[in-house]
Order: sequence, then structure tokens, then C-alpha cells
Amino acid sequence: MYSHRIKIGISIPLVLTLIVASGCGERFPDPSQEGEFERTVFLEEATGTWCVNCPAVAANIEVLLDEHPDELIVLALHSQTQDPYASDETEARLSDFGVAAFPTVIFDGVEAFEGVQTVEAMAQILQHRQALGSPLMIEVEATEAADSVSWKVGVIVSSLIEESIDGYLRIALVEDTLTDESAGLLHHVVRRLPEADAPVRLNPGDTLEFDRTLALETNWGRPLIAVAWIEDANHEVYQAASNELGGGNPDMGDFSIDLDGDSIQILPVSQIGQSVNFNFTLQNHTQNPLTLTLDLPEILRELPEHWSFSLCDETICYSVPSDFDLPASGLLEGLHLAIGTSAEDEETEGTMVLTAASGEEIDTQVFILRIE
Repeated sequence: MYSHRIKIGISIPLVLTLIVASGCGERFPDPSQEGEFERTVFLEEATGTWCVNCPAVAANIEVLLDEHPDELIVLALHSQTQDPYASDETEARLSDFGVAAFPTVIFDGVEAFEGVQTVEAMAQILQHRQALGSPLMIEVEATEAADSVSWKVGVIVSSLIEESIDGYLRIALVEDTLTDESAGLLHHVVRRLPEADAPVRLNPGDTLEFDRTLALETNWGRPLIAVAWIEDANHEVYQAASNELGGGNPDMGDFSIDLDGDSIQILPVSQIGQSVNFNFTLQNHTQNPLTLTLDLPEILRELPEHWSFSLCDETICYSVPSDFDLPASGLLEGLHLAIGTSAEDEETEGTMVLTAASGEEIDTQVFILRIE
């Protein structure tokens, strides 16, 4: 593996160094002070599906994101004609930086490192950039229509900066996760990255709002990430923000178990020995297909000794755990949990917990059957 640190400028060749200079970057007003802003670090990854060492740095970036949630935004800039995710827009961005080696990671448009970087090395640069603070706060709202995505970008400028900033508002549309037949799992794939409009004068204490719209391809997966940032003429990033589109409902998650009746049912003593159905629907709240694993964990079962249960749809019953495929923004209806009682019981109660899982997210539903 190899590693070089490079300082980027817009009109000068890349200069190789081997250490991080402690004075690199202008120090903005102290972000710990009231009214000042913490920096969200902006990481751009020069990559390609053809690149042998790129998966290693991509994996390390994912670990960095896990260890520092909400502290950085990542854009994967694909390059070269044989890469299906490269575009004129990503090539233009890489050309602006003068990138010649893959992989290269670029922090806030000014600190770039060639080769596979360790998580620890990138974490040090992340902390170095965060310590600079930011003169801006950015908030992004994004909405998706049938063929476009619209940004509403709010910018607040620190009242403590001494001079106005001539900044460029940039936006990008990023496909968060996709699976490529040859390259496997890819993250943060830039789908759109238009050139900046004219510079905007940002005066101390200003509050501004901007509207932008980009065309949307219907075959792009979800979730999509709408990203916005302010940079200077040399591409140094002052601040960045993002908003997720097509992910899970923030209140309900990516999916849910929705009851089609009561979760507590009463079986008269006169009907003991019969079974009772608890009907439910699985709902996908994302715009991606989902596979849910349904289970009835033994550790969560509290059934009388002779009772039985089965997980079924309208035609067949399933072993547990079992996987169920849900279409994007779709439902899987007609499911039920059948709990069968024993003729030997009198007044008693049984409880079962149904779990639905996808990735790290889990939804649960408790079902209770009482004999009275």
C-alpha cells in the first residue's frame, strides 16, 4: 500500500508532502463559543469500479462514518469511461483537483491523500478539519418529484467573521448504496454534480435561502442523498449539509408491522381447543425493495405447554425464521399468526412476540391470547 498527502490548489500542480502541517487551513471563530458553528467535514473519494485498491479505502471510510456519525459527508467521484458511474460532472470535479492517482481522498477540498488510508489516519485529518470551525451554518431541505429533486438551502453567516465571503453554492445528488454486478457493494455514488452558479457574497450576520432543482433518473436506487455545500474559488469547503430522500419514514423507520385487528384477543372458555388468527401487514416505507426476516424467537414465547402456533399467509404456512420480499413503497398483506389452544386448558393466557428485521433495524409486535 502507498500513501501520499497532497495540498490542492486550483491553478498550481499538486505538491507532495508527508506530514500534516499544524497551520494548514484558516482558523475560523471558535465553534465552542455561542453563535459559532461546528464544521461538518466534506470528504470526496476519487474512485472507480476498475480500481484495485479502491474497495479497501471505501471500507475504511464506512468504518470512519460509523465511528463519527453526523460528523462528515462523503461523495464518491467515479472516473474513466469503463466505469458506469462516472460522468462528465464527476470527471470535471476530479480534473479541478488534478487527481491522477486512485484512490485519493480529499478533505474539504484542500487536503488530499493518495492511496489506501487507514481509519486512524483519516480520523486524525477529520479532527484537524473539525478544529478549524466554520464561519457558516447550512441547513438542507429536499423534496422529490417524479422527475426531479428540489433543494431549499438555508445559510447563516457568523457575525464574528471580519470579512465577507465570496462563496459558491454547490449541490450534488448521491445514491447512498447500490450493488454493482462486478464491483459489488458501492456507497455514496455521485449521480449529479452540476457546475456552480455565480459566486454569492456572504456578509457577516447574513441569513440567506437558495432554491435549486436537478433532474432525476427513475432507475436510481433509494435512498438518495441531497447534498449542499459552500466553497471558495479554490474549492476549499467552508461548510456542508445533506438531506436523505427515499429512506425510511423518520417516525416509522424503513418498515413496520401494521396490525389488521387487535393485538389482544379473548377466546371464550367454551371455545378452548380452537385457534385464533392475528392478522397483520408488512409495510415498506422506503423507495427500495426490502427483504424482511420474520421470526418468533423462542426466548420471547410465553405459551401454555400444549398450545401451538404457525405463521401463515392465505395459502401456506412458513417455518421461522423466514424471509419475505417487499417491493419499493409496497405492502405484503394477508399474513397472520395463528395461535392454537389446548382443550385441556381453562382460564389462561399466552404471549408471542413477532420480530421483523432488515439490516440493523428491527420492528416487533406483541400478540396476546386470553381464555376467559
